[in-house]
Amino acid sequence: MFEKLFKKKMFFSGKDPVVNYVLKVCSDYNKANLMGRTLFETEFCVIDTETTGLDIATAKIINLAAVKIKNFKIIDYYNVFINPGMEIDRESIKWHGITDDMVKDKPYIIEVLPEFLKFIRRSVIVGHHIKFDMDMICKELNETFNCTIKQKYIDTMFVYTKLIARKNDHVGLDFLLDLYKVKCNGRHTALGDAMATAEVFTKMIMQVSENFSSVRELYEKHQEQLQ
Repeated sequence: MFEKLFKKKMFFSGKDPVVNYVLKVCSDYNKANLMGRTLFETEFCVIDTETTGLDIATAKIINLAAVKIKNFKIIDYYNVFINPGMEIDRESIKWHGITDDMVKDKPYIIEVLPEFLKFIRRSVIVGHHIKFDMDMICKELNETFNCTIKQKYIDTMFVYTKLIARKNDHVGLDFLLDLYKVKCNGRHTALGDAMATAEVFTKMIMQVSENFSSVRELYEKHQEQLQ
């Protein structure tokens, strides 16, 4: 009930300072030239989510984490559990271990998104199979504040397959953890996976850093279809 009332207020009160803040941060972030920086001076945020299910149309985020990297070092992190306002799918609980009781007293997504945006607002987003996570975040932003993230993001899977292995393939996070000898404390939690992916990303980016003068070049190459 609280979430429905809060959402209604946010959509219809143009003077609400939280709404205005989120809209401004979203707008400023989307306009920022983050891709023009060098790999060394760029701030990256490795993001991961855990959700109530896998259907983006109906699922909600229940755990959201971001790990900040600069100059190939982890410098900060953000982690929060979220009350989705609905039951968590039993199959999803088997995957991530997050139960309804664990999130029933946690903040709603509408309370979390402003601080999350503040954390990532100067960063290029990175993640493993990141499209699902970004689709979920953008859906939640659109439903609560009628805005979305339009910055391009980097997928560690494609950094590996297209820039390092140079083959058309799909590899899981566990494959990269084994390959780069990275331990994951808390596998299938948002923070555990984001921390581990951040370590993998720093090692991969050091492998390829000499070949790219900017993040944009890295992005464009990692998006190319291999012939």
